[in-house]
Amino acid sequence: MKYKKYKIVFLDPTANSGWQSEKELKEFTPEECVIEAYVYSKDKKTVKTFASYSINKDDKEFTFADTNVLPRATIKSMRRIYEKLK
Repeated sequence: MKYKKYKIVFLDPTANSGWQSEKELKEFTPEECVIEAYVYSKDKKTVKTFASYSINKDDKEFTFADTNVLPRATIKSMRRIYEKLK
């Protein structure tokens, strides 16, 4: 397959619509999240991923599911996952 699998660690924005003390606000941080998915595309601004796919038997077209688009500024690391062929 032409798409490569990666482990991507990124910072996810976190929100709180309730009241917070000054101490709580100072300690408020984004969540660190992990995606293991195929990279569909990447450029200077974004990385697009998918975790599931299907290939049409007739025309060989891909359809994708479990997709994400991540701003590069939120990505802490990207590491290629090498899978052994069976």
